[in-house]
Amino acid sequence: MKKIFLLISQGTEILEVAPFIDIFGWNSIVGKKNIILKTGGFHSIISNTWNLKIVPEIDLKSTSIDIDEYEALVIPGGFGFKGFFEDMKKEKFKEIVQSFYEKDKIVVGICTGVISLGEAGILKERKATTYLYDNNRYFNQLEKYGAIPIREEIVIDKNIITCSAPKNAIEVGFLLLSLLSDEENMKKVKYNMGFL
Repeated sequence: MKKIFLLISQGTEILEVAPFIDIFGWNSIVGKKNIILKTGGFHSIISNTWNLKIVPEIDLKSTSIDIDEYEALVIPGGFGFKGFFEDMKKEKFKEIVQSFYEKDKIVVGICTGVISLGEAGILKERKATTYLYDNNRYFNQLEKYGAIPIREEIVIDKNIITCSAPKNAIEVGFLLLSLLSDEENMKKVKYNMGFL
């Protein structure tokens, strides 16, 4: 059984969380049933950008995860005015990102979630994208982290997948399903969810 860790921060955007929960939930019903998604964060209750409350399965304040059990890490983005950028400053957050990267696991950053990959130091000399609007203020930060900024919606560089906006989370979710199972299974899940 393969496992994905969805690391959710305070102030995250629900449209960047929900696709992964839904796609891999549907896979457990109509697909290969070979992948488990676990949610985790540094708060027992996470308030998302628009005030929806999320209760993560794993509270990282009191519990650690065995990264060897996981195939991929997904980090959704969010809004700074809701405290999104605070969690990524935690040493344990950075260590999780670095460990997934060093063990050659898939690391996914969605929208401003890509900034956490830079903060963890894993974007050096790697192609990446992030949020492309708002006067490029997030996109321009990529150079600060030593990344190679690519003005595209989705960028894949070896084991790192980055994307630029909430709308891309669905496409990246299906891509991740395809990578962890196969194209035929992904299409079956996509069809049953009404996307084909």
